[in-house]
Amino acid sequence: MQCSTIKTAVCFLVLTALLNSNTSWADDWKLEKQKNNVSIYSKQTDSGYKEILVKTIVEANPHALVALLDDVAFSSQWIHNCIEVKILDEISPTERLMNSFFAAPWPVKDRDMVFLSKTTFSDNTVQIAISDRGDTTPHHPKYVRMQNMHGLWEANTLENGKSEITYTGGGNPGGNLPTFIANRELITSMKFKQSHLIRQISANRNY
Repeated sequence: MQCSTIKTAVCFLVLTALLNSNTSWADDWKLEKQKNNVSIYSKQTDSGYKEILVKTIVEANPHALVALLDDVAFSSQWIHNCIEVKILDEISPTERLMNSFFAAPWPVKDRDMVFLSKTTFSDNTVQIAISDRGDTTPHHPKYVRMQNMHGLWEANTLENGKSEITYTGGGNPGGNLPTFIANRELITSMKFKQSHLIRQISANRNY
């Protein structure tokens, strides 16, 4: 993967920021899976859909995360079930309106999401916040529009050239998909995404 610049971007389930580093999240989050340096937590919401929290450590600086997410043409290679990611509008150097498309197993209809990606740089931290903009673009007849999608990528510099990457997010998959199936797929997609994310960021650690 080649990235000539470090800009903003976003992809899938990349899913407005929910995680506050000063909050005692451990009291609310339930550990779902922990393997190969990836910890996946979840918590139930009033809607029935789970929120997700994923933590991992990579051997790269925080800008490597931005570089990976910036390469939208590569998104389908590492985002779970991703068909394509499109940039609808370059609002500013740190803000983009995006449209992601996802394949779903039969008989579930394929999904898409429209969202705003906003990148913030401060000291040794990079944050990429995602907020739903599904009402700004006409629905595609072949896809079910996902709703209330929101999320936050955060990369913090550690010692010895490493970074801690955290992702928090959630939303409504839309349509008539049962909540237990949606929640199960959310955990699966996060496990798949984070393992690939570690591999790709580590391969581009010089960003």
